[in-house]
Amino acid sequence: MLDCAVIGNQIKELRKRKGLTQKELAEELHVSFQAVSGWERGVAPPDLDNLLRIADLFGILLDDLLRPQKAPLFLGLDGGGTKTELVVTDEVGHVLSRDIREGCNPNDIGYDRMLALLTDAIRGMLVKHPTVRSAFLGIAGITVGDHLARLKGDLGRQLPQLSFQIWNDAANLFAMYENADLAVISGTGSVVLVRQGEGYARLGGWGYLLDKAGSAYDMGRDALCIALEEEEAGEEPSVLTRLLLEKMGTATARQNLGGIYEGGKPYIASLATVVFDAYARGDERAIRIVDQSAQALGKLLNLGVSRYGARPVAIAGGGIFEHHGAVMLEHLRRYTSVTLIVNTLPPVYGACRLARAMAEQPVGEDYFDCFSQTYGGKKI
Repeated sequence: MLDCAVIGNQIKELRKRKGLTQKELAEELHVSFQAVSGWERGVAPPDLDNLLRIADLFGILLDDLLRPQKAPLFLGLDGGGTKTELVVTDEVGHVLSRDIREGCNPNDIGYDRMLALLTDAIRGMLVKHPTVRSAFLGIAGITVGDHLARLKGDLGRQLPQLSFQIWNDAANLFAMYENADLAVISGTGSVVLVRQGEGYARLGGWGYLLDKAGSAYDMGRDALCIALEEEEAGEEPSVLTRLLLEKMGTATARQNLGGIYEGGKPYIASLATVVFDAYARGDERAIRIVDQSAQALGKLLNLGVSRYGARPVAIAGGGIFEHHGAVMLEHLRRYTSVTLIVNTLPPVYGACRLARAMAEQPVGEDYFDCFSQTYGGKKI
């Protein structure tokens, strides 16, 4: 027997998630406003044809419309130049699933490829967790050009059952530590952002063709240039060059020029790990690369304080800080007095907090602890 109250509540919740009024839903279904009102109040259920139309409109199974829903879940997404991470949590922060895909920055892989990647990844999570209520997507490069407006429209059409918000990946960082006015990201690319009301001012972050401000790409490129210069000068290979050639699997850097250009930005950025390996072995050129990167980031942080009056506290994120935070902090302290807080959790944690906040209920004080205890090993 159909439970009119359950169905009514389901229709009401789905309608609100899609941002429709009762009148607008009635028009979509070609029924009267009074019919929709009656369904939502539990007076009488829709007939089978309308039940099927409702399920199709909201992109859900008929069974999901008819049965009581379990507790709502939340999806956070952190999309960078190298990887895209998705996490589903419950209301208190327990991690239920993780998924990691390639980077989704539309300026690197193109809009269409980004859309296909995100749609497939999110749908995969929704199949496993159909009660995901809301999602926050923090994506590097999404505010460039018309990417943001296009993605909102396309995802809204392809995933009508999901309530979501989209902004750049800096939002994920700021959500992790609300007292910071500055965020410094050093991953495949780099940028410093200054909190300005509900938006951000950008310092650096011009893209890899122009930028040289402490990113993994910058470090990998500089290491390659050193190796090529040493070869052309007939010099004895430095520790940095020897490690680089070992990583590339070639006798000379020149032999790998084809592979370098084929791999492009992500491949060059992946070579930053070699710089830090050489740094640990005392290679002077590797130390200089790291120091120059820290100097560039420090300059941007200082500019954020002097130009915008930001409090001298910054949240630091991105792969460089995640894997080599201690080294970078040691060098950054030479060039800035800004206090830097390196995440103990990945930026996707901030996205999950923002998705949870969309439920218009306070995020519990134990959310951090629940997430921390369950984050590892939950990859699908």
